[in-house]
Amino acid sequence: MIGPSIALWTLEGNRIWLIRRVSLQWKFSFCALLLLSMKDIFIIGAGFTGSRLAQMLVAERRSVVLIDKDPDRARFAADRLDCKVICAEGTDFDVLERAGIGSADSLVALTGDDETNMAVCSLVDSVWPHVRKIARVRNFSYYTAADLARRRSGGASSRPLCGIDRMLNPDVEASSAIARAVRHGAVGNVLDLLGNHVLVTLKLGEGSALTGVPLRSLKGLAGWKNVIAFVESGGEAFLPDGETVLKSGDVLGIVSTEDGLGKLVETTRSAEAEFRKIVVFGADRVGMLLVAQLAAKAKRSVWGMLFGSHQKAGGEVIVVDRDAARCREVAERYPSVRTVCGDVTDSSLIAEENLCNCNLLVAASGNRELNVLTAAYMKSRGAEHCIALTENSAYDEISAKLGIDVTVSLRESVVDRILSCLRGRNVSSVHSVCDRQFEIVAGEISVSSRAVGKKLSEVGGKDSQCLVLLVSDPGENEVCVPDGDTVLRAGARVVIIAPAGETRIQQRFFGEG
Repeated sequence: MIGPSIALWTLEGNRIWLIRRVSLQWKFSFCALLLLSMKDIFIIGAGFTGSRLAQMLVAERRSVVLIDKDPDRARFAADRLDCKVICAEGTDFDVLERAGIGSADSLVALTGDDETNMAVCSLVDSVWPHVRKIARVRNFSYYTAADLARRRSGGASSRPLCGIDRMLNPDVEASSAIARAVRHGAVGNVLDLLGNHVLVTLKLGEGSALTGVPLRSLKGLAGWKNVIAFVESGGEAFLPDGETVLKSGDVLGIVSTEDGLGKLVETTRSAEAEFRKIVVFGADRVGMLLVAQLAAKAKRSVWGMLFGSHQKAGGEVIVVDRDAARCREVAERYPSVRTVCGDVTDSSLIAEENLCNCNLLVAASGNRELNVLTAAYMKSRGAEHCIALTENSAYDEISAKLGIDVTVSLRESVVDRILSCLRGRNVSSVHSVCDRQFEIVAGEISVSSRAVGKKLSEVGGKDSQCLVLLVSDPGENEVCVPDGDTVLRAGARVVIIAPAGETRIQQRFFGEG
């Protein structure tokens, strides 16, 4: 039965607007009170990333104020998003003050201009230093300057550069995600979790030992010490239970240790290959950052061989780019890296340089659509594994059908990192999976959490799905896969998977943070 309702209103200037009628039934009234007491999150810039972030926050029942100076973008956002949208300059002090920035929780600057993003953060910091400020900057010099200032200041009491609490660079986020996938064998998208545990996305191959077996029976498989976090089957994504039976072609999110990853890949499809030859297509910022990490890894590996380490030496790294100046820069910075000036899709170039005979192709050029085509083309020519840098997750499904092993979305990487910053002090990371239907959330159980001192079986609610994947007790380095009798303690680190936007689950484990 639907209970009586009240009307929620908002005051804008001298006009009062009806937002919606809300049921006074206790569950709904609780949510309404939570909404009314929640502080705003201001987003400056209603482009793809700003709108995507606003969409995710609104789904979490967060109060969002979105500001953009472009009338068309502002109108488009207002039609699609259930939040307050203001068409104005983000650096306009009067607009910010009237919109209530002084009582806001956070400010996220995502315009297309780095200087504007830094200026609005500096402006807000000068008057309202308590507001948390996050800025996206594409200029790598600004990012490195902020990082240097942070490391030199040392003390927690010193103010960050321009008052920006967290400065994000899309190229750094994307190159880190690609390097992580390379480090784990490019077997699928890989997320670092607690300790040496990772979550890898794999497709179940024909004849796998996992097909046709209920998950509750997997413990009987020799050496099986993994957890299946999610399953994508027949176009549907869901959290599995003990009765779930897997079939060929299913996509699985599996929690494993780094040491057990090779055995896991062998169980699901084929043995992990050693990357003896890596081809990187694109030597702009993302490609350069990736090459720097690959070159550093190769140098550490050779050093380890000289002094008795068991670490394997890094393989050959080849960088292909059309721009001769960028190729010269790579050659000067990294003498151990071979550079080829040309188009990786040129058949004569591929034959002459023997590029298709590579263990891994990373397409990381500035042309995101070309990256997908390049990866698919090189896969068809014999490249064993392929990684493609894309603009957003819209390319994931088609990339998988083309046989591309890993896709890394530039924009989605930034959105995930911002969400991690906005979830509260007890949440350390947020990663979206299954086309943002679910989230992997890592954090620390707060003293005020309702989960403290309870068994895991007592914490879960019937109102929502949630799986606790990993637990590490406070002060302990050991990470374990919990069961229903695991007691959760204040300060324990946990990793959970839950439907995207389920803030009640976050509050249940991490408090209101």
